[in-house]
Order: sequence, then structure tokens, then C-alpha cells
Amino acid sequence: MAWNGSSQEILVPWGLETQTYMVLPMENMTILLQDSSLAPSDTAVDSPHPGWAALDILCIIIYGVTFFMGTVGNALVIWVAGFRMPHTVNTVWFINLAIADFVFCLSVPLNMTLVILHRHWPFGRTLCKLHGAINNLNLFASVFLVSLLSVDRCVTVLWPLWAKKHRRPHLAALGAMGAWIMALPFCGISLMIKDTITYQGVTYCYNNYDVWNETHGNYELWQKIAIPRYYALIIIHLVCGFVGPMVVIVVCYGLISVKLWQNQLASSRRSFRVLMAVVVAFFLCWLPFHVFQWAEFISSLKNHQVLYTTVQQLGAIVTSLAFLNSCLNPVLYVFTRYDFREQLLYSLPTAMKRALTDKS
Repeated sequence: MAWNGSSQEILVPWGLETQTYMVLPMENMTILLQDSSLAPSDTAVDSPHPGWAALDILCIIIYGVTFFMGTVGNALVIWVAGFRMPHTVNTVWFINLAIADFVFCLSVPLNMTLVILHRHWPFGRTLCKLHGAINNLNLFASVFLVSLLSVDRCVTVLWPLWAKKHRRPHLAALGAMGAWIMALPFCGISLMIKDTITYQGVTYCYNNYDVWNETHGNYELWQKIAIPRYYALIIIHLVCGFVGPMVVIVVCYGLISVKLWQNQLASSRRSFRVLMAVVVAFFLCWLPFHVFQWAEFISSLKNHQVLYTTVQQLGAIVTSLAFLNSCLNPVLYVFTRYDFREQLLYSLPTAMKRALTDKS
């Protein structure tokens, strides 16, 4: 926790991502310390313990792998699917998903720098806002695209004749555009609430839930205005970014699995393997992040200091694992095919081109 002398405020680590903080009025210090959920210890974010230092090193390694593999792999997918393959519904989904992952990976060095500089943000207020906005835009666009891809595959398997007649690339492009448009509000929220504050030469990029300074330094008013906004944002992110899409995807792939096994559609199963691997990788990477975010939410509601401190200490590694998903999809396109050994004998673009081919 830190004090900004110019604005008479307390800076408190708040939020699962390591660069997220809340600003509280300085004059309510004694009240603040009585609420453990709002006043985690300094070690909640910046512990000198060797174990947490090792986790920081692991985070840097994961971020480095994500950036290198994600930018190169997704760029190849965009090139192959966009310029060297027939324009199909599947290529529309994969191109848009690769674009979301590629842009997401471009911002990874900023997260790596945060870990190296021990949460110091040297890039200014504008980039703080853009960083949060781009992350949210591409995160929600990705999950919406994966959901749409699952619905599309379900329709193709369950109603093949209807899909053959109506399933067209331009309709898929409209659906992809809809996914991006649906992600824009989450991007706008980050542009609104992200802000920076400097204390003792260290600048932090944090979530400012009192954007319009409605509380005027009144802690009781801050509790009534800022805290409900934080809770609302956590719930919206969980429902729209994880629970809702998970329900859609589980239902779709449940129906698909039943249909494929009933009809013994071997060729469709190969295509299904690629899509299923993409979905499983997405949720395995992001499930811990959302579980930890929910745990943080519960700990703040119940004033559970031990749980909150644990979430803060492990938040960086959980976030880095979530980011790792953005570099996995290009690999999955190649290695989930039965003939991946043969494909490795060709150039990587050719291998991905064959893996992405719409067998349906």
C-alpha cells in the first residue's frame, strides 16, 4: 500500500492482475485498516520471499514463450489461411481467432516488463489505458469467436443439408464482425477506468472505479460507489467471458459427440479434433484465472485475508498461464491431425494449410 502525497490517497493492491490497483482516500486510513479485504499486506503483491521470486522468473519465461510463439505462429496462420487457402467458413473463423491472438501477443512484452520492474509502469497513462483495452478486446473477441465456431460446427454436424445450403463465408464474416462488436464494450470499460498514479518514483497502472471523482475523498461514499462497481465488473467478466460461453460450448460439443459416434463420421471427427483441441486449450488456460478471480471476489466479500493474500501472490503466474493460450492455437492446428508426422516433412505453412483445410 502506498500514499500519493499530492492527492492525499492510499494506493492499495487490488485485482488479480499484478498491475491492478485501487486508490483510496488518505484521511480514512484507520477505517481502511479495519477492513482486511481492502487492506492486504504489502507482501500480497511484492513479497521478497525466494519462492515468489522464482514464480516471477517463471512468469517471464512463459511471457517470452507466449510472445515469440504467438506472434510467429499466429502470423503464419493469418498468412496461410488468408492468402494461400480457399475462402471457406472455417478459414474465416481461424483468421479472426488468429488476429485476436496475434494482437494480444503483441502486448505481452508490457506484462513481462511489469514483472521485471516489480510492477512499475514506465509507459505512461495513455498506454496504460490502451494496454487494458486491447487485452479485453482480444480476450472477449476470442471467447466469442470460439463460441460461434462451436455453434457453427454443431449446426454443420446436426443439420448437414441445411448447412450445405446456407453455410457461407460471408455469413461467417458477419458473425465474426458481431463477435468483435460485442467485445467493444469491454474494451471501452478499460479505456474508461484504467489510470496511473506515481508514488516514490514508482508508477502504477490501476483500475480507478471512481472515474469522475464522485466521492471527493469521502471513504464512506467511496464504499457505496466504487466497491459495487468492482463487484459488478467481476461478475460481468465471469458471466460474459467464461460461464456463458462455457455453457454454449459444452452443449454444442455434447450434441456433436453424440451425433458423430452414432453415425461413425470418421472424416468429420478429424476436423472435430482440431476444433475440440482449440476449445479445451482455451478453457484449461483461462479456467485458473477465472477461478482465482472468483476467489478474490469471495475473499473481499467475506473479509478473508488469507485467501485474498494467496490469490494476490499467485495472480501473476495464473495470468501468465492464461496469456499462454494465445500461442497454442497455431500449434494445435498442426499436431491434432492424425498425419502430423507426415505434415512435419513439409514447410510449416504447408502443414498448417493442410491442417486447417475444411474437411466437411
